[in-house]
Amino acid sequence: MISIIQAATTELFDDEAYYWVYSRFMDWGYFDHPPMIAVLIKAGYAIFHNELGVRFFILLLNTATIFFVQQLTCKKDDRLFYAVVLSIAVAQIGGILAAPDIPLLFFTVLFFWLYQRFLQKTNLTNSLLTGIVMACLLYSKYHGVLIIGLVLLSNLKLFKNKYTWVAGAVCLVLFAPHMYWQYKHNFPSIQFHLFERNASGYKFSFTTEYILGQIAFAGPVIGWLLLWAAFMYRPVLAVERAMKYSLIGIYIAFLISTYKGRVEANWTVAAFIPLMVLSHRYLVQHYQLQKWVYRSIPITLLIVLAGRLYLMSWFPAVLSIKQNEFHGNRKWTTEMRRQAGNLPVVFVNTYQRAAKYWFYTGTLAFSLNSPDYRRNNFNMWPIEDSLIGKTVYMDVPDNNEGYQRRFQLHGWRFPQDGVQEGYYSFSRVLFSTIRCTCLKQRSIQINTNVTIPKNYQALFQQPVYSGTPIWLVLYVNGDVHDFINTGITVKQLTGNKLSLTVTIPWNILKGAYTARLCIGSVIPGFPTINSTEFELTML
Repeated sequence: MISIIQAATTELFDDEAYYWVYSRFMDWGYFDHPPMIAVLIKAGYAIFHNELGVRFFILLLNTATIFFVQQLTCKKDDRLFYAVVLSIAVAQIGGILAAPDIPLLFFTVLFFWLYQRFLQKTNLTNSLLTGIVMACLLYSKYHGVLIIGLVLLSNLKLFKNKYTWVAGAVCLVLFAPHMYWQYKHNFPSIQFHLFERNASGYKFSFTTEYILGQIAFAGPVIGWLLLWAAFMYRPVLAVERAMKYSLIGIYIAFLISTYKGRVEANWTVAAFIPLMVLSHRYLVQHYQLQKWVYRSIPITLLIVLAGRLYLMSWFPAVLSIKQNEFHGNRKWTTEMRRQAGNLPVVFVNTYQRAAKYWFYTGTLAFSLNSPDYRRNNFNMWPIEDSLIGKTVYMDVPDNNEGYQRRFQLHGWRFPQDGVQEGYYSFSRVLFSTIRCTCLKQRSIQINTNVTIPKNYQALFQQPVYSGTPIWLVLYVNGDVHDFINTGITVKQLTGNKLSLTVTIPWNILKGAYTARLCIGSVIPGFPTINSTEFELTML
């Protein structure tokens, strides 16, 4: 009941609103995640047209997760079990949020529960059910592949069992539509998560923040004990060994990931299932340690209560916390709606504000993603198509002065009152598989595949759009370094391949750069982000 009240009275946080937009465009995949979260939000929002609807099935899955975790505990000790569950504060506070982590947790525990049944009775029924749940695990979040892989690694004899292969085949067949979607869209999720999210260089703080964050994530007061107990438990059963492998494997995998960039604390959330089960089994055998768990519960519950009340706006927003996440969304969207009227709003470089504006006002919104930002699903949805040639209201990000300086430097003029007539941008065009060759000093040749929406081909030949330039954007340490006009316009985009020769200005220093190809927009010269990253060396 407490979670229902919190879910109904807490405004959407940034990503929840973004996932709600997912549900407006049902598909087999999305730029950032598989489609399970969109399905759950779509179903819940059909019942309740508010925040509770967005979170409704998340609440149900969160409750079901606790039930199945309890089923996995061999020696029944409900008092200790619930003490362990209540110790993980983030699971209570975050259990209402419509994010892929909750379905990932549910299908992880369901997978372990079915795996236990599969080992007890290996037959076609359990094999089919396991295959279905494996597919659901992958449809929830890509991290599910770690769970499946680590369970197989924990019991190599499974590869000799024909029913294992049946489960795998079922999983692949059910997951095939998503894989085809990735192929059809040039594998955007793989490109983004494995390559584009990498930091420009390693920082020791990435690792230390990860380690300390995981201890706090496991429980703000007693998380260190739960982790120690889970790691100390010696598996007896095959399902216990599978959970131990998963626990260790997940933490090690993301520890290694810190060498590529900052790791968000929730990326290891799937480890919560083995953490709860294994720590409980260890503590059942070590009665003297249980008192530390029980003594910590009042403090943890106070932290949870404070967190819940803060999210429900019982306390004023704290500036050190992103107050635009849970506070004031109705206020700022209402104020902007008053300025924009019924015009659709184009937000520059913020898919979060675009999604929230759409949710709270019911007015169409779009995120125009420039080279300073990153690609997201607004680069793929047909929202942009519906805005071309129309009057829109444009919103600059918070660092308004920084953008104005960038505009002045290149002679770009952003509409002073926000109203832009004849809007156009072509962010749905994608340059991929880019190959770069140095022809001679200060000259390079670029060959790339081009994916163009069919209705854009005719637009590119119209005089009002045909002169829109294609830019080569250079990055140093992840920041935009310079814009180079390639001399090519969208009029030349007539097929699925493009070859162009770019003369590099003399003010560009020799050296290695990261680069992208970008296309201009309604603000003369201001480009959208239109390609994957590629390496470029100036000789």
